[in-house]
Amino acid sequence: MIKQNKPPLISSMDTFLRNKNLIKFTAISILVFTCHLLFGQSRYNPSALFSALPLLPPGNEYRTATGEPGPAYWQNQSDYVIDVSLDDQQNLIKGTATITYTNNSSQTLSSLWMQLEQNVYKKDSRGILSGLFLYKNPDEQVEDGGFEIDAIKLTDARGITYHVYDTRMELQLPEPLKSGQKLTFSIQYHYKFPVNYKNADFLVNRTDLMPSKNGNIYAVAQWYPRMCVLDDVEGWNTLPYLGNGEFYLDFGNFNVNITLPSSYIVEASGDLMNPEEVLTPVQLTRWRAAKESSEPVLIRSAKEVGEASSRPAKPTCTWKFKMDNTRDFAWTASKAFIWEALSFPVSDGKRVLGSSLYPVESAKPNSWARSSEYIKFTLQYFSKQWFTYPFNKAVNVASNLDGMEYPGMVFCSAKDTGNMYWAVVNHELGHTWFPMIVGSNERKYAWMDEGFNLFIDNMATKVFNKGEFIGYAEIDVPVANLFADTLRPIVTRPDAIPGNQVYTIEYQKVAYLLALLRNHILGPERFDHAFRKYISDWAYKHPTPWDFFRSINSSTGEDLTWFWKSMFLENFKLDQKIVKVERSGKGKSLISIENMENAAMPLIVEITYTNGLKEQQIFPVEIWEYSHLYTLAARKNEAIAKVVIDPEQVYPDVNRINNVYELK
Repeated sequence: MIKQNKPPLISSMDTFLRNKNLIKFTAISILVFTCHLLFGQSRYNPSALFSALPLLPPGNEYRTATGEPGPAYWQNQSDYVIDVSLDDQQNLIKGTATITYTNNSSQTLSSLWMQLEQNVYKKDSRGILSGLFLYKNPDEQVEDGGFEIDAIKLTDARGITYHVYDTRMELQLPEPLKSGQKLTFSIQYHYKFPVNYKNADFLVNRTDLMPSKNGNIYAVAQWYPRMCVLDDVEGWNTLPYLGNGEFYLDFGNFNVNITLPSSYIVEASGDLMNPEEVLTPVQLTRWRAAKESSEPVLIRSAKEVGEASSRPAKPTCTWKFKMDNTRDFAWTASKAFIWEALSFPVSDGKRVLGSSLYPVESAKPNSWARSSEYIKFTLQYFSKQWFTYPFNKAVNVASNLDGMEYPGMVFCSAKDTGNMYWAVVNHELGHTWFPMIVGSNERKYAWMDEGFNLFIDNMATKVFNKGEFIGYAEIDVPVANLFADTLRPIVTRPDAIPGNQVYTIEYQKVAYLLALLRNHILGPERFDHAFRKYISDWAYKHPTPWDFFRSINSSTGEDLTWFWKSMFLENFKLDQKIVKVERSGKGKSLISIENMENAAMPLIVEITYTNGLKEQQIFPVEIWEYSHLYTLAARKNEAIAKVVIDPEQVYPDVNRINNVYELK
């Protein structure tokens, strides 16, 4: 998900004040830097980055030291059969979720834990009381919401004792669930859609309804009680849902039956199993044609949206969907949908149905009219570059949500146009790879899906239509700002990151660093091989940051401890400084470079001689293994006119002023 409200828009007066302060800040910075040149001491400590002791925890039988799942790796499975109805008069969801939980761990479980994310909308939830990323105005009182649990029973009708703690629920089992056993139980529940209040807008609207002139558009996510993950790293993962940290979920199979008035068009994550029961004969013919067509087919046109004949003549329809080996399931419903779809290949023998649903207000040439084009390119590009798209279809829905991803389905803003519309669609569909395939823990490590995704998005954006768009570069901050002292390290729990730092840290900085690693430290061929192997090894599994670091180290044959430590675990800065240039006794010039800050990077030095000739020397990061100072010799016995560190500004040096020496 990209939170487009960050960074916020500012008024012209705010801009003036900010620029005025920037002038003052610049003047102070120049003064401080001048003092630093005269009196500054290096903060660099080689042993912090090049320690003999390993930075990463040792591998084991579950997670190997080479970054692969071990021979004893396990994860539990959660399968769902859900019967749900939508009451559009009360905006009420009512459902029964029958869950089969398989205990693949070696331990016996006396209780199970579940997530109730809708409870973040209760007026006394931890998300609201902590004020983390939920409301624009935390002082506003809002209507109470969240799940209401009506009953929890085993298949033999015995009840299960349960306790609700904010957005978590503990089920106390009547008998322990042993290793290798399965347990099936059902939960009857209901909840009302959260309402966007005039003075208390939800900033985390991952389930929502949007009015349109032809009816509400329902974005239905976080809509059923979900199993918490039990893993070998932290046991039960029961962090509360506060709004920013997203989800960590088991993989399993879904069968979902959705009942609502027949005037609604429904789409969902999974494959539609009963099209002949929920589509008109005309729509059924078009739907089948779309599954074979390389060009978009209008299953329901803008003209037909207001026609009663465009829906079956019966009170209700039950839409049946099926999806296997997935971590989640979402759906949408509206009377207002234009519906178009097309089919395209993503690998030899595999075709995908790209489905787009949007209201007539969004049918603009530079917006949702290009949805099919963007779906096709994104899925084909990422399938070829990284890992084949795994689902049979991809659904793009216009909604209130700025952008939110689920397996096989994404919600994008109905209002976006131009570059931002491309960026959102490409990004949300890119989440198929992180975290829908590589199932990392978003509740703790949002950067492992957001940053990784933005990294591959940036590559796709450069290729799409010969660079038609710039993508999320539209809201990027300057590279030097990625290393500001006020920023938290990348490996920080998402809910502990201030809202105005979320995009910078979780998205942009991670994407920048992976591109740096790929393009300038390892090279594209080595990096791409390693990244593909990481995706393949951890597809439909649960990697940790340590698994990722070890995987890249192992695949590339490099000890990148210095990189992971300085760039991900800490917020270290880079400042390479030319200390002096002097002639040696043999006639050649010696150039001394000092590493002033805590981070280290390879060194690039460009030398220009007084006769106009140039040379470039490149040194590996190992020159900083034992000292903060490195001296190199020019190759020619000529007088030097100019020396520049990193002339192409490849590395994130925060102080470019001391990167240049010129003969006066």
